Amino acid sequence: MQTLAKQLAKQLPYDVRELTHNDEDQIYRLQKQHQAFFELFLDHKLTKREAVSDLDEVASEAMAAQKHYLGLFTGDKLVATIDLTVDYPLPQLVWLGQYFVDENSISESDRTEILNQVLLLLKKLTAVQVQLLVLKDDQAGQHFYDNAQFERVSETRTQVGQTFMDAIIYQKTL
Repeated sequence: MQTLAKQLAKQLPYDVRELTHNDEDQIYRLQKQHQAFFELFLDHKLTKREAVSDLDEVASEAMAAQKHYLGLFTGDKLVATIDLTVDYPLPQLVWLGQYFVDENSISESDRTEILNQVLLLLKKLTAVQVQLLVLKDDQAGQHFYDNAQFERVSETRTQVGQTFMDAIIYQKTL
């Protein structure tokens, strides 16, 4: 079976592949564009180490093979990242981690279309539901996922770095 990245590349006008430590500079460059998001929980500018931590972090009780940290490229330029954990926390569920785009390269409608194509592929691969967490203070994130027709299902507190924050759990049935 083809990798998730290769299958997604067939559906999108981008080169899609798993991100590696060779992509650290580009991941950092992309995430620095989202400093307002990181200021919700960091008392300093985002560091490169913080930006690339998702390369190695795997959700508790998940295996590394379930994690797909994908990069979307236009030529050699990283224009989006999406972090997926498949069959987590239960079979046929997908946990959507951080999803960042280069807002100079990808419009809001393109951002939505990328997400929709990811969801279509996940459904084709037998996923039945996608869940994610959005910080309550992240108004832009809430707006995006509300408009993408994700449902708010509960509220919780989560630890982000050293800080506990209120968050909303979203889900979408595929």
